[in-house]
Amino acid sequence: MRRLLLVLTLLAVCAGVAAAPAAAVNVPPAVQPVVLPRDHAPHPGFGMEWWYSAGRIEDRGGRAYSYFATIWSTPAALLAHVNLIDLSTGETVVSRDQVARGLTADAGSPLDVAVGDTSYRWRASGARGVFTVHAVTPTGRLELRLTPRRAYVLHGRKGVIQQGIGGPSAYYSATRLAVRATWVDGSTTTPLTGEGWFDHQWGNFQSVPSAMRWDWFACRLDDGRDLMLYRFLDTKNQPLSDRFVGTLVSKTGKVRHLDGFQVQERAPIVPRPDLGAGVEFPLGWRLRVPEASLDLTLKTMSQRQFIKILGAGTIWEGAAKIVRGPKGLCFVEDSRTL
Repeated sequence: MRRLLLVLTLLAVCAGVAAAPAAAVNVPPAVQPVVLPRDHAPHPGFGMEWWYSAGRIEDRGGRAYSYFATIWSTPAALLAHVNLIDLSTGETVVSRDQVARGLTADAGSPLDVAVGDTSYRWRASGARGVFTVHAVTPTGRLELRLTPRRAYVLHGRKGVIQQGIGGPSAYYSATRLAVRATWVDGSTTTPLTGEGWFDHQWGNFQSVPSAMRWDWFACRLDDGRDLMLYRFLDTKNQPLSDRFVGTLVSKTGKVRHLDGFQVQERAPIVPRPDLGAGVEFPLGWRLRVPEASLDLTLKTMSQRQFIKILGAGTIWEGAAKIVRGPKGLCFVEDSRTL
């Protein structure tokens, strides 16, 4: 992620964004408890912010895809990445990166962030509003309509967590989204539907390497429970034993903050020498949450769910099925190479 920040800064400079004199640099704002819907909006002045969604969607014939759509923001620049992976073949059928100069929005304004012709928006509609993502792709476009099906979840204490050793960050999720998508590829238009997850996070932790390395699990169980586990790694990709965040949502919507959990990486472990000497990614995981009596074994739904981010590296980001334990679907993010 430090490389990502460097790339964003360099690209912003190339685009003509001048750096402010040292004396004019403002002290970053403090992280405050999350208040919605106000905090769907951008938070200018923070060192790092992102809006993120991932999920599983399928066409009318039942062919399944995983999608990933995010915008990262720093004071210097914005980076958007959108992709679509065919889970039956592992082929990345859509992949688009775009970079733009930093945010100009005012704090508290409606979410309406655009990076080139990729945009993330939120509008009031129904009980919880609706997010839309629009992205022009090399052969057409991808549009997503993301409607929260249950109340937003504030992680940590009123939406404030400890980002490893990097200090506090604000973090909340929409754990169950109804997703309607349109994928236009040349002359072919494919409607897709399914479920997804949405995250929004911001803070001033970007300069601490271990705050930008993590394993993250977002699970929607068929019995109505939602689970989020977030553990931080050191610069050697070893877990920081006391640096983690966990949240369990009951089927009735009651939120429980977890005191501990265990993650065991399972075979197959895939070496990726193209990403650096000794870099490996697991394709299976065992998650144990004793206080919730949960023991889940996950297996990726495709071995090729790697996402290459413009100039910054490659992360694992993909759908995984639960092969042991309560039935359900998880999304896993492994950012150890950033």
